[in-house]
Amino acid sequence: MSFLQKLFASQTQSNAHKNHVAWIANHGICKTNEQLLQTLANSQDEDVIKGITQILISRGFSRKELTQRHT
Repeated sequence: MSFLQKLFASQTQSNAHKNHVAWIANHGICKTNEQLLQTLANSQDEDVIKGITQILISRGFSRKELTQRHT
């Protein structure tokens, strides 16, 4: 595989990952804080955790508080 192929393949994978996190954040925006906290506590998928964390931070939760709740 050439250098350019590797370069473009990594960007595509990164974009797909970012799109997945954004989709999770958009999907969860209409849920209540309690629902999101429950999903965060039960989730094992890093994309789901990141998306829900973004929503809850925008609603006033701190990263420290969310980390304590998740673990």
